[in-house]
Amino acid sequence: MKPFSQLSILSLGDLVSDLNVGIERLPVIHQQHQLVHQVRLEPGGAGNFMLAGARLGCQMVALGVVGDDIYGHEMLEVLQSEGVETKDVIRQTDGNTTLVFVLADNHGHHVFLGQVGRGPQVAFPDSWKTALCTADAVHSYGYTLNEERLAATLLAGMEYALGCGRPVFFDPGPHVATVPFETRRMALQRCSGLILTEEEIPLVLPGAEGLDDAPALFSDTLRLVVVKRGAAGSVALTAQGERAEHPGFPVPLVDSTAAGDSFAAAFIAGWLQERPLVDALAMANAMGAAKVQKPGSGRQVPTLAEMQAVLNGTLQVD
Repeated sequence: MKPFSQLSILSLGDLVSDLNVGIERLPVIHQQHQLVHQVRLEPGGAGNFMLAGARLGCQMVALGVVGDDIYGHEMLEVLQSEGVETKDVIRQTDGNTTLVFVLADNHGHHVFLGQVGRGPQVAFPDSWKTALCTADAVHSYGYTLNEERLAATLLAGMEYALGCGRPVFFDPGPHVATVPFETRRMALQRCSGLILTEEEIPLVLPGAEGLDDAPALFSDTLRLVVVKRGAAGSVALTAQGERAEHPGFPVPLVDSTAAGDSFAAAFIAGWLQERPLVDALAMANAMGAAKVQKPGSGRQVPTLAEMQAVLNGTLQVD
């Protein structure tokens, strides 16, 4: 089994800055004023995924675009400080960084208010092609399909990596509902693994209602489907008929922000180590369970030690 340090995982797109705002309660209601108890600027989206992978010890590589603004600069500084490779990230002087306001209380509730980054169309540079073909796995995001400057390049990058024989994972996310269905279909044709929640299955499979419909997602390219079920754990299905389930870990819920990204990093790392599917799910569930006990995103994602503590039943988060 390869150690985490020998795994190279590339994240394609979804470079987002999260402005985490800790509030007393949700929903926010007109003229019912509240005090904010925390404001933190952190990498979000793919940043959560890459930081989680780096904290497991994996070699994490970022491809995407940011603006020449405080949000992009701060995000890249944090990623670099944690060992994420960012040299091929495109920095647009005439564009802005995608920004998400994350309003979260201490009862497990949050809401995203997103501003999609804008700028010139992003080309598909040769440096990206090299990075995509040398990574052990590629992870991509449905949120990026809302970013006009990068959507076509995301699809081209997924197709290129798949053509190089790289495993390509895709996480559609809830915002894929605002993407034209034909574009969603194109993304599914360009991935070999799908990681999504049960509620997102109908967003990529017309007429579907939930987990029972997941096998209909398989195609000549898509051979693995991983379904996140929150506190109920997760399920993995293969096109060869294998099914694995893990019930998850009962832990106190503080904030579920970034839990799905943390889950994905751990699952892909475990899968690359060729662990049995149920063991990769256990790792992923433990990573998610460690995260939901901590507020915020970015540098609040779990460490390897915290994931192992959940697996051992010893994690205590202040």
